[in-house]
Amino acid sequence: MSQKRQWHGVEWSMFIVLSGAMLLGFLNVTLHAGEFGDIPHMMIYGGLLLAYGLPLLFWRPSYVNPTLFSLAVLATNAPLQIYLSWMKQEPFTIINAPIMVIGFLTDRKNAWWTAPVFTLIVPLGYLLVLHGPSAGDLFGEVLNAMLLFAIGLSLQRVVTSNVETEKLLAENQRQYQLIHEQNNVLEQYANQIEQLTLAEERSRLARELHDTVGHTFTSVIMGMDAVAYLIETSPDKAKEKLDVLRKVTRSGLDEVRRSIHQMAPKGDDLLLSVQLSRLAHEFAVHTGTQVRMETAGSEYELPKQTKLTLIRCLQESLTNAKRHGQAAAVEVALTYREHEIHLTIEDDGIGTEQLQAGFGINAMQERIAALQGQLEVLSSPAAGTRVSCTIPAKRLPAF
Repeated sequence: MSQKRQWHGVEWSMFIVLSGAMLLGFLNVTLHAGEFGDIPHMMIYGGLLLAYGLPLLFWRPSYVNPTLFSLAVLATNAPLQIYLSWMKQEPFTIINAPIMVIGFLTDRKNAWWTAPVFTLIVPLGYLLVLHGPSAGDLFGEVLNAMLLFAIGLSLQRVVTSNVETEKLLAENQRQYQLIHEQNNVLEQYANQIEQLTLAEERSRLARELHDTVGHTFTSVIMGMDAVAYLIETSPDKAKEKLDVLRKVTRSGLDEVRRSIHQMAPKGDDLLLSVQLSRLAHEFAVHTGTQVRMETAGSEYELPKQTKLTLIRCLQESLTNAKRHGQAAAVEVALTYREHEIHLTIEDDGIGTEQLQAGFGINAMQERIAALQGQLEVLSSPAAGTRVSCTIPAKRLPAF
């Protein structure tokens, strides 16, 4: 089978040896011209050139065909060697260098015939034309041919091993380069993840602090307004109110600490309706706002993140209803459905014609969107504001 490849350094060395052997053949013919009978020297030179040049058509840089090279040597070198040996009546070995090249080019596909032909049949062929070759001569020429064939075969193994080593080295270098590039990509990705994590953590803290601090401060401010009124008319009630506000402030501080440490609100193991009712009741007591809450549907346990999101939505909605809407009454409805949970907060505040989403509403939107839910805020002048939160949910297994 032909191969389109460049010669290796070993092949160039064998080409030099082959060319040198052919020059020695020319020199031998020139020095022993009288031993070849009446055959014109030019015919012998032509035969040597043919034996040298024809095989090179099938073994040259960029093209190698081991089978045709071997056949060309067999068709030119072998007959010429046998003829010249017969004319001279002594071994005339012009095929030794080609045998080494054949050994180098031999593979499993052609070894079955090249090895016996060039290491046994060809040496025996040109020795049999001599007058009475001895057994030692026969053995020596066969051994010589086998040795040359083995040298070529060994050189082939060396070249093959070097080629495989070069390929392995190139592959290792390619893998190293790939790993290096992937490592750079991973480092960039890690840096991006770090930046995104920091940004997300800042956003989370901002949302949590906005909801907890805003809700607590609204309750405290409203309570302090009541204390300012009671301190003149009823000092004892004002003192009781201050004690309640102190507890609210401490509770708000604890909530801020939990937000910073990403902890769940106190009482997180309670049902959502209980937590929302407690939150609505505390807000009503501290701000003097009438808050009425209803729960519909069969209540089931929810994931902690869903519960926390709805709690924050109620905190923000109550705070906005009192701070911006100046509401006197708020209706809270919690509805459990088969595949979703629905929370509605509706107040009787002053409302607005053009609702502008601030940080609080945006924070609610982000929390709910993270759970694939929906937020709807509707407001109109003198008709109050309605906040609707819908989050997909499914019943958690009971343990």
